Amino acid sequence: MRWWSLANFVSNAGTWMQLTVQNLLVLKITGSAAATGLSISVQAAPALLVSLAGGAAVDRLPRKLTAAVSQALLGAVAFTTAVLVALGRLDVPVLMVLAAVTGLIATVDGPACALLGNDLVREEDVPSAIGVGSLVHSAGRLVGTALAGVAVGFFGTAAAYTANGVSFLFVAAVIPFLRPAPGAVRAPARRAPPSRPSAAAGPRAGT
Repeated sequence: MRWWSLANFVSNAGTWMQLTVQNLLVLKITGSAAATGLSISVQAAPALLVSLAGGAAVDRLPRKLTAAVSQALLGAVAFTTAVLVALGRLDVPVLMVLAAVTGLIATVDGPACALLGNDLVREEDVPSAIGVGSLVHSAGRLVGTALAGVAVGFFGTAAAYTANGVSFLFVAAVIPFLRPAPGAVRAPARRAPPSRPSAAAGPRAGT
């Protein structure tokens, strides 16, 4: 759980650094506050529209594999953005597409990582694990936003995206070494749907 908390802190800091830099980049390219808000909305839209489908997918897929793959994909998007920025080929439409892809992957990554953290502690420690996760998220948000200004000021926008890509790869590298804690919460076994009573069984069969 300590390693997972550290990995989540690094990933959250990188995510908020990228989000802050993305807003600065859109504002720099367009000079429009509306376009900046639109880029945030585009990235958040998948969570509003398909989050239920993402959660359902996480229930059916191996949790560690799902979290590792989603983190690797988010890293690939960050590296792709960094290359486009470095080459001067990133415009607003492409940035919007990349933001939408990031948001779509996050609909699976978010619940997978959250539930994976619960697997690393005993059942009675789950509330504490949730509290630690919330603390890590808030700390990563503060640190990442601050690092965004430092990264852009000293190293450039592409460096911020590269750093975020590295943070995702760090998490993906940690996941294979995580082991469920003894007494961790286990998903309940799927139960077969109850058989439908026949008409001959009478009205009391359904009670």
